[in-house]
Amino acid sequence: MLVDTHAIISQMDLFGILQEFREKICPDLWNDGLVVGVSGGPDSLALLHILSRFSELPSQTIIAHLDHQLRNDSSKDGQFVAQIAQSWGFRSVVDSQNIEKIASKHKLSIEDAGRQARYTLFKRLADKHNIKLILVGHNADDQVETILMNFVRGTGISGLSGMSPITPIVPSMLTISTYEDSDIFIGRPLLSVPRQDIQDYCRDNNLDPIQDPSNNNKRYLRNRIRHEIVPILKDINPNIHQTTSHISAVLKHNQRVLQQANSTAWNNIVTYVDDQKIVINRLMFSQALVGTQLAILRLAIKRLRPKLRTIDFNPIANASEFSKTGDVRQECSLPGNLVMKIDYKHLVIVEAGVAADSQIDSPFLTSGETISIQAPASIALEPCGWRLLVDFPDNIHRKSIYNNADRWRAYLDRDKLEDQTLQLRSRQPGDRFQPLGMHGKSQSLAHYMTNARIPFELRNRIPLLVSGEQILWIAGWRLDQRAGISKTTQNIMRVRMTCAQ
Repeated sequence: MLVDTHAIISQMDLFGILQEFREKICPDLWNDGLVVGVSGGPDSLALLHILSRFSELPSQTIIAHLDHQLRNDSSKDGQFVAQIAQSWGFRSVVDSQNIEKIASKHKLSIEDAGRQARYTLFKRLADKHNIKLILVGHNADDQVETILMNFVRGTGISGLSGMSPITPIVPSMLTISTYEDSDIFIGRPLLSVPRQDIQDYCRDNNLDPIQDPSNNNKRYLRNRIRHEIVPILKDINPNIHQTTSHISAVLKHNQRVLQQANSTAWNNIVTYVDDQKIVINRLMFSQALVGTQLAILRLAIKRLRPKLRTIDFNPIANASEFSKTGDVRQECSLPGNLVMKIDYKHLVIVEAGVAADSQIDSPFLTSGETISIQAPASIALEPCGWRLLVDFPDNIHRKSIYNNADRWRAYLDRDKLEDQTLQLRSRQPGDRFQPLGMHGKSQSLAHYMTNARIPFELRNRIPLLVSGEQILWIAGWRLDQRAGISKTTQNIMRVRMTCAQ
């Protein structure tokens, strides 16, 4: 299990820092194998040398290098890394890609294109060898530069908190859009170490790292910050690394609190989610704090456009204001070629040019919600726009029951109910039921939902019709065997879900 990734690693020799990273940050991930990104520069070469001093390493330890083809002699870097890796007993993989073409194709900066190409290579190797941890050589100076770059470009708490010692790979880090969120992590064991300490380590151990001349090219934003801004900050505050580390840790803790609050708000305000459309309750959205509104819109965009690396503030702020002032059937633009359309009760986020309304494909409850039902009944389910109808039909033909093809209609044997006062609620820990057709075999509700491939986002919100402790019907999915109609049934209860819009 991962420990707190925001803990400040104690100051000690680099070997000890890497040991502490392995033992306290990611012991389980480490044991599954390592992909180590090595450019041949001081940071990654020092990291590789430290690893070579470990008495025990995972059998699957692969050194990965990507030639960016940005210099005529760049292939020599790969040869250098391969030779060093072999001499220190490591297996290496060297790949080559035209980063300028990738940048042009995806409309990225050279820096962003190179980073995405590297992480894509690293992840491909990790997937191939079932490795869960990728190590890179980012240092404390890189952290300062990254935070300043994010500040200059415009960012929120996430950008100002900088890099974490360990973070999962997400689609926006890669050049291949088919990749989804995974259980592979990027580890940065040297993130607390100043660049000068790493250079001293290389000197003391007679290492001769590659000095990439592009690191001095000030047409790249990072290099301008490194050579022009950071020296001024160090002159003002010689402890800029420690100050930045403290700020990063504080902001990351604050970000966790906000993420929890935003997750709760999302579950209460967002009424429908799939890969093409997100539907938001307009009234509840308007009653939320502006910061919560912005977070929900940002999360919605990331859900529909996971490859989108940056989401500008202005379109999000404009959409928040537009949700209050816009008229029904109007729409406003969002990043990623998305639009937000206004309906009477809902806000609908879809791709631009795609016809969509707020018709909710399924009824939902707020997570944890419980509704008491005294049949016969007609109950509006807010905020999803559906209605629950419960009645006792007379003279209904049994054949129409057995041939029922409407997933939102169920027929129950009223005499089999534990309690005539029903409830409609969301799932609870420990829920079990006996799926119709399973010959009375009991199954956990969680297991059934997994096997039925019910989308994870929906599982806490699907309405369950309950009598006492007995689940009668997972609305739209499956009846309980014990509540089903049989030849001996005398009293029939009909339950329907209808969309009120």
